[in-house]
Amino acid sequence: MDTHFLKPGVDADLFRQRWDIPDTTRVVLYSGNMGKKQGLEIVLQAAKALESREDVLFLMVGAGAAETDLKQQAQQLQLANLRFYPLQKYEELPALMALADIHLVIQKKGAADAVLPSKLSTILAVGGQAVITAEDETELGLLCQKYQGIARCIEPEDSDVLADALKQMLESKLDRYNPVAHQFALDNLEKVPVLSRLVERLATSMA
Repeated sequence: MDTHFLKPGVDADLFRQRWDIPDTTRVVLYSGNMGKKQGLEIVLQAAKALESREDVLFLMVGAGAAETDLKQQAQQLQLANLRFYPLQKYEELPALMALADIHLVIQKKGAADAVLPSKLSTILAVGGQAVITAEDETELGLLCQKYQGIARCIEPEDSDVLADALKQMLESKLDRYNPVAHQFALDNLEKVPVLSRLVERLATSMA
């Protein structure tokens, strides 16, 4: 990751003004691929559970194979607190990330890969607060156990659990900046230290 480009403290006014989002509105953001493996319908169900919270807005930004179905489900649920937007320009990504009070990393059971999803790397780089759906024994689950506070890890495919986690985080008035997440990105995702460690290991193995 380029942690000089993706960093905390960026102004989110670009998207608040573009999408007419009041400063007092709390934003729950899913940004990225809207594929079948994510099981993103639980985001819609969580939005339905939180529809009485007039200060909370769910945003789904991106595209993918499940996009049309998700939009149809959102219409059926009459979700006034959820909006869809297409992929945004890469140079505007820091401002988009800064818009979120809570980021979502949603996957179905058994879908957690052996590497970090690219969207999570971006969230960590900006020091974002995140909810991750992953089983304890997956790479994502183990990451949250090893680095306490890096994100909130919950059971996949359970909209009630997701809604409860979001309620608790919103009611706790959690700071948007997560220092544990940001420090992890600086130590493990920033290209300079990563490449430096690689060079050191190669030199050791060749000695």
